Amino acid sequence: MSESNKSDTQRLMQLIVKSSKVTTLALQSVKSALAGDISSARSILDEAKAKGVEAHNVQTEMIQQEIRGEGLTTTLLSVHAQDHFMNSHLLLEVVNIIVDQQEQIEALKERITKLEQVGEMHE
Repeated sequence: MSESNKSDTQRLMQLIVKSSKVTTLALQSVKSALAGDISSARSILDEAKAKGVEAHNVQTEMIQQEIRGEGLTTTLLSVHAQDHFMNSHLLLEVVNIIVDQQEQIEALKERITKLEQVGEMHE
């Protein structure tokens, strides 16, 4: 394997690993949100977004390389890496919506509890 191919493979593996970390963190964020821990969910989601930027930077470097005519050959590994990146990027968008909705649900639960307490005081 040539040095160029090794370098390409290393960057593809970076993209896969970073994107996989984004996916793992995003799913942890959802679990925290569903457990009612919105603060933790937001913190984990912020970490996932930061990792997403790292993955995006790897992808951008590879795109710029291709624009300069130094692009790598399309391989199953490159398709797999792009698949990981695209899925993690989309998942971040969806998880952000889920955390926002769960935050609204938690706020509504608090309001219901307060209203029930007021209702019990009038009985």
